[in-house]
Amino acid sequence: MTKYNSTHRDRILNSTQEVLYQKDFKKADRVYKQHSQKGNRS
Repeated sequence: MTKYNSTHRDRILNSTQEVLYQKDFKKADRVYKQHSQKGNRS
C-alpha cells in the first residue's frame, strides 16, 4: 500500500512538472518570437 501511494505521488509530481515545463516553454517561445520579429523589422 505504501509503495502504491509513493508511486502514485511520483506520477502526480511528474505530470505537474510537465505542465509547468510546457507553460515555461510556451512563454519562452512567445518571447523568442517577439524578439525575432523586432530584429526582422529593424
